[in-house]
Order: sequence, then structure tokens, then C-alpha cells
Amino acid sequence: MKRKKVGGPRGKSCHWTLELDEILKLSWEQGGLCAAKKAIWQHQPSWGLYSVKRRASGLELCHASPRPWSETEENHMLWSIDSNASLPLIAERLGRTVAAVRKKLRNLGYTAESLGGFKVKDVAEMLLVCPARIQYWVAEKHLLTKGGRITESSFSKFLADHPEKIPFESLNVDMQNWLREMGYPDRKRELKFGRANTQ
Repeated sequence: MKRKKVGGPRGKSCHWTLELDEILKLSWEQGGLCAAKKAIWQHQPSWGLYSVKRRASGLELCHASPRPWSETEENHMLWSIDSNASLPLIAERLGRTVAAVRKKLRNLGYTAESLGGFKVKDVAEMLLVCPARIQYWVAEKHLLTKGGRITESSFSKFLADHPEKIPFESLNVDMQNWLREMGYPDRKRELKFGRANTQ
């Protein structure tokens, strides 16, 4: 007697239409894998994450180059920062990810400290965890606050000391790269250099 398979359909058993492909492309451009899976699951809730990633790879979305910033977008971002708008709100207005906005700000010389650190809500949205978990990490002194905001230095230390707490593989590529810049250990690089040292 054959065992019944559990879980959603994978790979070729998922029938991708032109409409679903367009939804995947648009949502991927706006927020990477996280946004794409949410958009597809609204239409096909039984499909697995593997199917979304495989289709994205087939459409060559995984390595798409970032959309260049226009002067208008840059000015709007800076105006929004001066107006104390949150980074998720700015990202939503510009149709970009929080990681992309934060990276652009860093390139322009802005830091988390100059922006007043991180809001609990911002960190939760960036890491795809609930705000209560971020508040727990603050209560446990894993993350330190100043003026009610999480400091950049403590966030970097947290990434380096507690990488296992971050759902890294669930984040989009922009966010993964930014977290590495902030202190998250690059496991692939460590393994590569580790092998080189043993040879």
C-alpha cells in the first residue's frame, strides 16, 4: 500500500499560467521571494515555497539586477525621511523593499544612528518575525535601545552572536546581503575559506 504524500504540489505538478507568471514577476520586483510567495498563495494557497522558487528561477528572477534609482525617487525618499516617515512606508510608496531603501540611505551617508536607530516594528518587518519576538529580545538584552529605538551597534552584535534566531533563508536577496553587511556571518564564505585553510 502506497503512502499518501503530504503537502502541496511541487515542481511540474503546479500549472503556471501567464497571469500567475505576471503576478510572480511584479511581486518579485517589489519584494523578492517573500512578496512573491504571498502574492501567489493568494491565488494558489496549496502550492509550496519550492514551487514558487523554482518558477522564479525558471523566469530568471532570482538574479535580476536591482532597478536603478531615479532622481525623483531619491528626492522623495529624502523628503520622507525628513518628514519622519517609517522605512516600510517609504518602501511601499516607492515600490521597493525596506532593504533597498536602507541600502540607498547608507550609500548616501545615512546610518541607523543618524535616523534614530531602528523601530521595533521596522526590525520585525525586515526579519519577517512578529514584533513580540523583537520585544522579547529587547527584554532579554540581546538588543539594546536608546530613546525607545534599537541601536545599530546592538543590532549588528545580535546578528553576529545569534544568527540562528534569524529566518535568513526566508528573506529576499537584498535583505540577506544587507544583513551580511551589518554583521550576519557569511556561512558560505566561512566554509570556503575553512576548506582552503585545511588544504
